[in-house]
Amino acid sequence: MSRDTAGHSMCCLLSHEPAQVRHARKRARVALAQWGLAEHADLAELIVSELATNAIRHGDGMVHVCVSLAHCGLRVEVRDEAAGRWPARQEAAAEDESGRGLALLDELIGLHGGCRGVIHDGTGRRKTVYVNIRLWPTAYCRVERARGVPRAARTRP
Repeated sequence: MSRDTAGHSMCCLLSHEPAQVRHARKRARVALAQWGLAEHADLAELIVSELATNAIRHGDGMVHVCVSLAHCGLRVEVRDEAAGRWPARQEAAAEDESGRGLALLDELIGLHGGCRGVIHDGTGRRKTVYVNIRLWPTAYCRVERARGVPRAARTRP
């Protein structure tokens, strides 16, 4: 089956209300279903939920969420207006109700392959936190690339 990843993105703007995270999760789930990737919707929802919640809890201003397909994987970006506040992984105690989100994302990245990071916009006002997760095996991506198959025409194993 051919998988065209070009132009597959979903973005939404969230107010600084915790209830807005539910809206972003739903939009991510619907988008993945429309792209024929419903089997990855839970993963996308979890990443969106963790990053958007952190932006709303620790950031300022409106929160911009974007989910897109990139070569061999899923990219989730969340931008807020708190450039001076970097995401910091915490070691949560058993009785803590929060503080496990980045550790959870790091475990998912370790399981699937990928990375997470932060990009500043250059003005010092905004930052984008992103997670890239591999959806398809690295060997598959290398073979398709080596055969010269354009990204938009690569097949899924």
